[in-house]
Amino acid sequence: MIRVFVDNLMEGMILADDLVTPKGRFILAKGASLQANHLKILKSWGITEADIIDDSYDENTDHKLKIDPESFIVAEKFLRQRFEGVDLEHKMLAELFHQSHQHLAHRIDEGFTLPVLSEIPHSEDKDTARISPAQLIRGEVQLASLPNVYTRIVETLNSPRSSSRMIADIVSKDSSLSLRLLRLVNSALYGFPSKIDSISRGITLLGTNELTTLALGISVVRMFQDMPEELINMETFWKHSIRCGLFAQVLASHKVGLSEEKLFIGGLLHDIGKLIMVRKIPKKYKRAILLSREEGIPLCRAEQKILHCDHAEIGQLLAKEWRLTTALSQMIGGHHSPAMERFPLETCIVHVADLLAHTCGDELIMTTKLPQLHSKAWETIGLSPSILGPMIQQVDRLFHDIVRVFLDNTPDVMENN
Repeated sequence: MIRVFVDNLMEGMILADDLVTPKGRFILAKGASLQANHLKILKSWGITEADIIDDSYDENTDHKLKIDPESFIVAEKFLRQRFEGVDLEHKMLAELFHQSHQHLAHRIDEGFTLPVLSEIPHSEDKDTARISPAQLIRGEVQLASLPNVYTRIVETLNSPRSSSRMIADIVSKDSSLSLRLLRLVNSALYGFPSKIDSISRGITLLGTNELTTLALGISVVRMFQDMPEELINMETFWKHSIRCGLFAQVLASHKVGLSEEKLFIGGLLHDIGKLIMVRKIPKKYKRAILLSREEGIPLCRAEQKILHCDHAEIGQLLAKEWRLTTALSQMIGGHHSPAMERFPLETCIVHVADLLAHTCGDELIMTTKLPQLHSKAWETIGLSPSILGPMIQQVDRLFHDIVRVFLDNTPDVMENN
């Protein structure tokens, strides 16, 4: 028997043991010969490896890429700067460095150009007045009010007369939201065998609460426009957020009893507080970004030094203003400091997902320094570091499809899905 990563599985290989999802759902029986349709199903259900009978495995099919040694050198130099100050004696962090090194070297070998931070010119800010987190939220109607369509969905859900048909009717009246939701449920994230062509069918398959949670994420992404480009690139911001959401969802898929949709949205919205700071106090926030770069410290620490609060705290206040669930509020507020939330599993997952997204993504969000890992958060999740390699591959497979769902506004894409 030999254990094979999903990307190296081939048609004709024979299973040496029953194949089940990370949550225990049975997929294929021991002795089954893998077919093309099986391989697609395995990826969609989050299966990262399978036990194969030795005689059906041909080492020549295990495509190990021959990477130029120079690509490894360039990748290591870049990552060493990012991992400066990170405890590489920690087993999870050591494995993360190893896997991200392999991942980045592979991409460089294929022509990927290393990302660079955009320049932010220094400007004098004489305003020393201290602004409380509550002041940043208070009076900002545009930020404190969710889109009407989401509000109507929640009101309907809270009504004793609510039904899935009523929810479907509300969503269907917002053409952009309904199109994006259909694109999402038809994406590789779910891998349904046949196309879902109606919101009501999506609700039947996913559930009302799950689809409503996804509607929240799509609605929030649409809210934030016209941000100061000098400080933040919104495409880069949302790509990082989507990557964090995907890592959170994949981590959740390995734990029983968690809503993967809720974890995806928790990851998607984890940095929402940054957008409020950029919009409301751009000059002060610029000082925090520059301090992070000059002192080589994570951005959240620079925010505390300059603003006496950080984006996680601001995001949690906004989540409470929006009356989001306690779990989502904790994920947003505790994604850098899960200890403050007493280490609930979902918050720990978003905390780790944020680090994975920063490490394995193309996006540099304002600073090059990685957020710190709280070791107890990783212990709370209770997974082996060996899962990181397959997980990075899985998120890579999903990423561009999900970015297209949230960020692509071209008419032909919107109309053909």
